[in-house]
Amino acid sequence: MNSRKIIKDILRRNNIPKLEPHEVAEAKAFYKSKGYKLKNTYWHRFYKFANGEFHKDYLPLDIFRAIIEPNINRRLYWPALVDKNLTSNIFDKFNQPETVVSNINGFYYMDNTMVKEAIAVDACNNAKAQLIIKPTVESGQGKMVKKFTLNNEISPHNNVDIIDLFKLYKKDFIVQKVVEQSKLLSTLNPTTLNTLRVVTYLDKTGTVNVLCTYLRIGKPGSDTDNISIGGIGCSVYNDGSLHSKGFGHRKDGGKSDITTAPSGVLLEGFKIPNYTAVSKMVKQMHIIIPMFKMVSWDIGIDKNDSPILIEYNTLYQSIDMQMFMGPFLGDFTDEILYLGRINS
Repeated sequence: MNSRKIIKDILRRNNIPKLEPHEVAEAKAFYKSKGYKLKNTYWHRFYKFANGEFHKDYLPLDIFRAIIEPNINRRLYWPALVDKNLTSNIFDKFNQPETVVSNINGFYYMDNTMVKEAIAVDACNNAKAQLIIKPTVESGQGKMVKKFTLNNEISPHNNVDIIDLFKLYKKDFIVQKVVEQSKLLSTLNPTTLNTLRVVTYLDKTGTVNVLCTYLRIGKPGSDTDNISIGGIGCSVYNDGSLHSKGFGHRKDGGKSDITTAPSGVLLEGFKIPNYTAVSKMVKQMHIIIPMFKMVSWDIGIDKNDSPILIEYNTLYQSIDMQMFMGPFLGDFTDEILYLGRINS
C-alpha cells in the first residue's frame, strides 16, 4: 500500500502519461504467466516515462518488496547480520574503512574488546584523521551520517565535543576514519565518498552474478552520496565506463538531462578505476552470506584505486535503477520470479 501511494503521488505530480492499452495488457499477461497478479501498472508507467522504453518485465516495487525480496532473502538473519558493527568481522578478509570505536547496545568496543567510554573518547581525540560517525542499525539513505575533524567540528558553525556526540547517538553507532578516495573519483565531487552500488544475485547453481552497477555521486557539500538527498546516479557498463547520462531521485520524476557530475566533469567517457577488482570482490563476499540471494553492495575506491566495502543491504533494497537501466532482473527474471513465488 505504501509503495502504491508513493508511485501514485509521483505520477500525479509529474503529470506522467498513461500506458497504451496494449502495454497494460502485455504487462499483466506476463506476470500472470509467472504466477503473479499485477494489480496495477503504475511502476511500468513510471519506468517507461523515465527510461523512454516500455518493457513488460519491469519489476514493480510492491511485488519486489512484499513478495520477492523477503522470500529469496531470509528475514531470520536480518537485521542482525547487516548491523554495521558486525560487518568488519563478517568480511574481515576484505578492504574496509578503519574503525576507531564501535558502540553496540550502549557498550564501547575497540578491536573487539570492551572499553570504558573515556577510552573511546581518547581514541577519537587521538585518531589524527578526519572521522565519520553513523548509526549501525535501522539506518539508510545517509541518515545521521556526519563527518567531523580533529577539533570535533561537525560543520564550521556547529562545534561539538566527542562526548556530546556520543550522547547524541546514544547507542548502536560506529566511528571510522574517513576513506581517502581515488583521486579520479574525487574529481566528480570531492566532498563525498562517491560509491558504486553493485547488486549481486546468487543463483541456483551457486554462482554469483552482477545484476547491475551504478555510481552514486554526492551533492556538493554533503557528507554522503545518497541520491535521495540530492546526489545523482549513473549506470556503469561492464568495462567500468559510465553512461552518458545521470539521473536524480524518483521523486523528481525520473526524466533527466544530466550529462555532467556536480564538478562539471563529463560523465560520458569517464571510467571507474580498477572496476574488474570491484566485480571480483563482491562475488567473493556474497558467498559468505548465502542466506541472502540478492545483495546490494556499496563499494568505494580508495586512494590506491582498490575497492573498499562501505556497507551492504539485504532488505528494502532499491530497484529504482530501472529508471535508467531497464528491467531489474535481466537474464534471471524467470528464475527469481519463480523462487519468489514458490517460497511465499
